[in-house]
Amino acid sequence: MRKQFECKVFFFPSLHLSQIYNGFAKLGKAGLVKVKVKHVYGEQTKPILKVIVNNKYNVIYDTLDGLNWIDGSPEDNLNYFKNNINADFYFKRSFNQSIIDYAPENCKVFPLGLNYAMIANGKFSGNLKKRMKNFFRNNFYISKHYSKRSFYSEYFEYYPIPLRDNKILFMARLWDPDEASLDHLKVEREHINKIRIESIRVCRKEFGDSFIGGLQHDNFSMKHAKDLLLPFSLTNKGDYLKTIKNCNICIATTGLHDSIGWKFGEYVAASRAIVSEPLKYQLPGFFSEGINYLEFRNNSDLINSILVLRKDKDKMVSMMNSNFDYYNSYLQPDKLILNTLLKVYQYE
Repeated sequence: MRKQFECKVFFFPSLHLSQIYNGFAKLGKAGLVKVKVKHVYGEQTKPILKVIVNNKYNVIYDTLDGLNWIDGSPEDNLNYFKNNINADFYFKRSFNQSIIDYAPENCKVFPLGLNYAMIANGKFSGNLKKRMKNFFRNNFYISKHYSKRSFYSEYFEYYPIPLRDNKILFMARLWDPDEASLDHLKVEREHINKIRIESIRVCRKEFGDSFIGGLQHDNFSMKHAKDLLLPFSLTNKGDYLKTIKNCNICIATTGLHDSIGWKFGEYVAASRAIVSEPLKYQLPGFFSEGINYLEFRNNSDLINSILVLRKDKDKMVSMMNSNFDYYNSYLQPDKLILNTLLKVYQYE
């Protein structure tokens, strides 16, 4: 059988891109794609991957947080995108209308989808496994309880089954504003920290032992919110992923550069009901507020949305099922990549 696609992947180790590599590896193993790997160590620092499809199309997979190609304002970044990107197809994790408005000439742009880190299979596995282990070891809040277990995509997956305890989960980290290079990014970090701290405090007060939540250990969190720090036994990656599956409702907040954080994708993979701040970027396929997640904009919204799901089991289970369906159609790594290649195929 003739292979549908030939893909030359310009590989470099990146946790942001691990999901993309995993998707190509699985499609290659299934015989749907012939994958060639060219290593480009030291040539790329941003998580932006180049793939040449069928020796013809220059396809870019961009997993950056927000509009963040260069240090500058959103408008500076959009102008950079318009004037400096050379691609036939551009799949952007943080996608909105402005990406279309500022698209480079002859470049077709589409949403890529949710992003989170995992171990890749096949030709990409060794390099990414080493990179992920180093990442875990070098992060203070999980280094003491680093697990040698590798987290492949299957480890994130779970069925839309509610548990009787009906627990709520929100584990987060804070960002040090002094580490941001620009004033508007310092203000953003201050706002993120405020929302996360308030959300944890109000949920602890309202839901007591039914709420599992707090902050990961780092020096900034120890200084500014020591009472909210979680034990290492909860924040190591393996136990954290188990905890997601043991909670019916999971809370998400906006990430850096207005991005949709990794935990949102992990919640969808585990078929959980989700309460989130409004999403600033668009996803491929049908994914909407009220069906896949409930929004909150303040503490009152947060509590009310959680109560809606806890009191209405049918609505909660329906949301879990919707996220299970979405994962298996759009977010599972091989499906995510296959959907992008089918977009390219439309123009063959």
